[in-house]
Amino acid sequence: MNKQTRTGLTLGLATLLVTATGCAAAPDRPDKQLTRAETSIEFAEQNGAREFGSSALDRARQNLEMAYDYADQDEYRAALRAAEKAELDAELAAAQANTSKADEALAEIRESIETLRREIARNGIS
Repeated sequence: MNKQTRTGLTLGLATLLVTATGCAAAPDRPDKQLTRAETSIEFAEQNGAREFGSSALDRARQNLEMAYDYADQDEYRAALRAAEKAELDAELAAAQANTSKADEALAEIRESIETLRREIARNGIS
C-alpha cells in the first residue's frame, strides 16, 4: 500500500468515525420528559396549585410550551432542558399548594384549640 492510499484510507476512516459519532451524539425527541412534565402539571393542578402555587404553575406551563416549540424545531437538547424545568416548576407548585393547605389546616386546628380553651375557662372546668 502506498502512502497516498494509506492517507486516503485514514481520511475516509476519520470521516466515518466523525459521522458516526455525530449521529450517536444527536439526542432523540424527549417525548418521555414532555409527558412527565405534563403529568406533573396535571398533578399540581389537582392538588390546588392554581389557587396556592400559581406563579410556579404558570412557569411550568410556559416551560412546557417552550419545550414543545423546541421539539418541533428539532432542538431536542433545549426541549429536554425546558421540559425538565417544567417538571420541576410543577413539582414546586404542588409543594407550595400542599404547604399552603397544611398551613390553613394548622390555623383551623389552633383556632379550635383556642375556642375549646375559652369554653373551658367560661365553664370553670379545670
